[in-house]
Amino acid sequence: MSGLQKLLPSANALLVFEAAARLQSFKAAALELNVTQPSISHTIKSMEAHLGVQLFERGNRGVRLTKAGAELNAVLTPALAQIEDRLRNISGHDSQTITIAASTSVAAQWLLPLTAIFQRAHPGINVRIMTTDRNVEPGNEVDLTIRRGLLNWSRPNSWMLCREELYTICSPAYLERAGPVRGLEDLKNHAIIHNAEPFRNRMTWQGWLKCQGYEGPELPETLVLNDYQLALQACLAGEGIALGWSITSKNLVDTGILVRPLCQEIHTDYGFYMIGPKTLEISRARMKYVNWLRENV
Repeated sequence: MSGLQKLLPSANALLVFEAAARLQSFKAAALELNVTQPSISHTIKSMEAHLGVQLFERGNRGVRLTKAGAELNAVLTPALAQIEDRLRNISGHDSQTITIAASTSVAAQWLLPLTAIFQRAHPGINVRIMTTDRNVEPGNEVDLTIRRGLLNWSRPNSWMLCREELYTICSPAYLERAGPVRGLEDLKNHAIIHNAEPFRNRMTWQGWLKCQGYEGPELPETLVLNDYQLALQACLAGEGIALGWSITSKNLVDTGILVRPLCQEIHTDYGFYMIGPKTLEISRARMKYVNWLRENV
């Protein structure tokens, strides 16, 4: 530890550096740490002087890590996360607040209803749901996240929720207006809703039909939406037929709010997983939540 004392102006400098690196702003770091911006700047300058290397490039729109700063940040961030997690465990302050990230559709159609039931049964545990349009890694701001991965995924701290299953869905009102779907070939005569998420790789209508052995013309692009929750909303509004992932549409189908106009379905080599940070021990509260969701999927 004596060597570390020689390299740093104070142990607090590491916390200041981490905040400035994560937020890419001395001003934002000062607000988060409840100190003045000159104090942040002074600490970073003192840290750079002790190390003999520049850690940040300063600019009018904020700061950016140098190569040396990025190398330090790469080891410091997971180390601080491990220290925080261990301190919570040994102090008995096991985190009772869980932040989980998921796509808008998974959050709204599957996660939210189950989480509401969980919190009524476990009032001491507070779950915060964060929606995101891309895959995120659990870390400082997110404890758990729901991700799609191959069935043989061997990532540490990952728990499979269900296998990926897809089928066609629409509202009863749509079928009353447009008439029944008389097989795959008849889809071209119907309003087709397409999901075109920009940051997630999802099966398309073309891929789904290929799995069915369909070689006909491409389906009409009646509606093309960049968020699957919008596709579900369009189905609920009677705008057409969409592909339905069982994790987000099963409850809607089971209750008759949506129907399956065709009996065909496919099971892919993917599944939906709950994942936590790779290198951290999962707290008791988080594991209780994970296990409860897996039992009620």
